[in-house]
Amino acid sequence: MSAILRFLLAIVSLCGLFALPASAEATHVHAELIAEQNGVSADGGTITVALHQVIEPNWHTYWRNPGDAGEPTAITWQLPPGFQAGDIQWPYPTREAVPPLLNFGYSNEVFLLTDIAVPKGLRAGDHVTLKANATWLVCEKICVPEDASLELTLPVVEIGPFPNLQWHEKIEAARRQVPLKSASFPGIFAVQDNTITLFFKPTLDRIEKGEGALFFPFEQGLIKNATQQAAVQADGGFGFRIPVGSAFRDPARANVNKIDGVLVLGLEPKRDGIKQSFEVSLTRGAVPALPVAAASGHVGAGGEAPIGLFTAIGFALLGGLILNLMPCVFPILSMKAIALVRSHHAERPWGDGVAYTLGVLATFAALAAGLMALRSAGEDIGWGFQLQSPLAVAVLAYVLVLVGLDLSGVFEIGGSIQGVGSELSSRNGLVGAFFTGVLAVIVAAPCTAPFMGAAMGFAFTQSPVVIFAVFLTLGFGLALPWLLISLSPHAVALLPKPGPWMVRFKQLLAFPMYGAAAWLIWVLSQQVTPEGLFRVMIGVVALAFAAWGLGVAQARGAEGRSRVTSFIATAIGLALAIGLVAMPFAQASTTSAAVSPASDALSGEPYSEARLADLRGQNKPVLVNLTAAWCITCLYNERVALSSKAVADAFKETNTVYLVGDWTNRNAEIARLLQAHGREGVPLYLYYPPGGEAKILPQMLDEKTVVATLKGESR
Repeated sequence: MSAILRFLLAIVSLCGLFALPASAEATHVHAELIAEQNGVSADGGTITVALHQVIEPNWHTYWRNPGDAGEPTAITWQLPPGFQAGDIQWPYPTREAVPPLLNFGYSNEVFLLTDIAVPKGLRAGDHVTLKANATWLVCEKICVPEDASLELTLPVVEIGPFPNLQWHEKIEAARRQVPLKSASFPGIFAVQDNTITLFFKPTLDRIEKGEGALFFPFEQGLIKNATQQAAVQADGGFGFRIPVGSAFRDPARANVNKIDGVLVLGLEPKRDGIKQSFEVSLTRGAVPALPVAAASGHVGAGGEAPIGLFTAIGFALLGGLILNLMPCVFPILSMKAIALVRSHHAERPWGDGVAYTLGVLATFAALAAGLMALRSAGEDIGWGFQLQSPLAVAVLAYVLVLVGLDLSGVFEIGGSIQGVGSELSSRNGLVGAFFTGVLAVIVAAPCTAPFMGAAMGFAFTQSPVVIFAVFLTLGFGLALPWLLISLSPHAVALLPKPGPWMVRFKQLLAFPMYGAAAWLIWVLSQQVTPEGLFRVMIGVVALAFAAWGLGVAQARGAEGRSRVTSFIATAIGLALAIGLVAMPFAQASTTSAAVSPASDALSGEPYSEARLADLRGQNKPVLVNLTAAWCITCLYNERVALSSKAVADAFKETNTVYLVGDWTNRNAEIARLLQAHGREGVPLYLYYPPGGEAKILPQMLDEKTVVATLKGESR
């Protein structure tokens, strides 16, 4: 009897040896190959092999679409002749929040199944060895690429094979997590106003109504992942409204008529905590109107939207008020000053303030409409987008030069300054105040003020109505101080008496306009080639010639003389100026470091997503400066807070890497980083401590704040 027992134990041990999984240890993931069966059949067929990953707590690996960042696991097989591996069967993922990003992946434990076709004609009693090279990215606060070379040896059996009892139940549970291929949830989608609407109408008489449902697209970048997906019922089905991602804003996707992905239903889980999931395809079509509750907000660190509508409106009002104090608005203070003096003798001084406010609001509404239209067409743009266009910068420089020439007396728009008392209540005075408001917004566009970033970041995850509400509130905040002054009789009474000094004052105030035009020409020098810059500078000369011709014509008209020659000179100058900027501009070859601080004490590397990921993978501290040549707030911060020896010493002492992202011209990677942090414009300063989450620094920096941040000191 003992001999029989020893024989049976030997057989069991031998079979166990052949079926043992091959494994490899990695830093944060233990990986091994596991077979669902205890061998392969000599008659061929199919076996299922799982890449089993045990993931360190608080870390995660990635699904086939990793979400905002990451890389999916990949398996490269080396199989015996005649064997053939299928694709990975991906279990549905979970949403892995790494604020402000959101990824799709797996934590704790995952089984990635692969069916392997076995050829016929194998000889029973032989053994086959399946080899695989697996690579994956595992992340917590940092990301680490890992890999393993794995082997699995299985016996060839004549009868069977039979289930591997050790792993059979877990592999079956993993198979139930693989989405079913089903036609039970036909879907349609529509894209409008930077939002994608997904709608599903179940064909089966079942209880699924969308509560707690989640949609995971197969393709990366189709939706803004870091949003709540609140499905609501409508028209016998359910749907989501989600902000579109960067890929769907690509014009090349305009004709895409199909989206594939996984729909996970939020029902009470079945055994093993497994929910129901289905592979679904959505075709483009007309979707029913969904309730407002279907709109999704940005997911913050706690999984909830960081601000709501009323908070965003309040932030926009505060941001608009503070925008009056930003350096970029200083040039138009001259025009406000003239309006203040002119209002002294007006019968209705409040009219000037109302007209100015209407000009501000109309321009903000136009900016909101243009921004939404361009984003819907696939452009990654935000606040100040018009200054990313060399043509817009050149035209704005022209406008400021003309305003300056008018103030200098080369020619006149409207009435004479001496007739200010009678002119102000006329149509020309109100029109002038309106266009002063227009110019105030255009010149203010390069700046962002505190509270603006959060308000606008929220707005662009919402409906067009909310976007317009936030923009108009921002404009109202910008116009409010002057509006209040114009509505106050006591404030108007404090204004100085008009007199001859106003002529000199008007001429003096032309110089801020010339300064603003010179700054715009410098911005243009960062965007176009020297040939393009020279064309615009010659255009400014031609424009000045046209203004001089108009001034001569006005003077001759006052004297009753012929003005034909002067008008011809004006027409020639205007035609030349317009023709010079109408020709296409070639973009200058610049790097992100082009607008780094004007100091040799600190120099930065160009920002890129790959470089930032590499530095974070090395556990290095990083300061990212997202800036632009047309952003005066950015340039002010760089010269005041980022150019001192103390800051350079702090960078060196803490071994912090400085990355500069130049958004002077449009850049999709910078736009994605801005949107990931709920911002729609520059400046944005991000500090990544070693192994930690990004910290957003204030929009107005000072040297002490930067040094304290780098050294980990609280202020």
